[in-house]
Amino acid sequence: VFPPLVLALAISFVVMVARCNAAKTKGPPEHPPTDRVLFVGDSLSVGKFGEILGDYLVRQYLRENVELYASCGSSPENWLRNEPVYRTKCGYREMLPHRALVVGDPMHHDTPKLEKLLEDFKPSIVIVQQGTNWMDRSLSDEKISSILDRFIGAMKKGGKRKIVWIGPPDSSRFAKVQGRIYRLIMMSKSGGVSVIDSRRLRRPYVLGKTGGDGIHYNSESATFWANFVTRQLDEILSENRNR
Repeated sequence: VFPPLVLALAISFVVMVARCNAAKTKGPPEHPPTDRVLFVGDSLSVGKFGEILGDYLVRQYLRENVELYASCGSSPENWLRNEPVYRTKCGYREMLPHRALVVGDPMHHDTPKLEKLLEDFKPSIVIVQQGTNWMDRSLSDEKISSILDRFIGAMKKGGKRKIVWIGPPDSSRFAKVQGRIYRLIMMSKSGGVSVIDSRRLRRPYVLGKTGGDGIHYNSESATFWANFVTRQLDEILSENRNR
């Protein structure tokens, strides 16, 4: 016969082991994330950067709560419903819940329309990686501002959403104009948009080292940029995840 104290300690140990084993084998969290996240980007998100951002969002919000689209050569106006369909010829990435990943560089694919994505998926968070393809076009400030108003207006329509705009990283080809594009995007902050200034990487684009064309990043540099952006997203979106 075991003394009462020894018996009590033995029972406590068995209970503790059972709880530890249960914790190791339990399934998804009891209260999984309720936010849905829509991501839209250009060619910079077709490659490694988009792959890392997609993986990050899935870890944070679960695969069934994330949709990611990236269309090479696209600008915000190409995603708007009342504009002609933009068919990329240089690359595309599409990650949807319960479907196989679609990705290719190059790839021909129609760019989806933002309004339909919002209506169908009903995200509470929208992340935008756009602006690079405005840098080599002769659009006036007024024209770009008008597109920004329409694009952000579409994102806000139909419900309260958290909107995050990932600005372009440094570009040696567009070094003289990237400040202008940033200025126009940053003006949208007054409309309730959080802007991630990717130039804060403090890592200038070095042709032949960062990438080969002065715009697109190689795998190493894209990973460095993506890690910077995910840290910024952690700060910006933590309020949504912790509510």
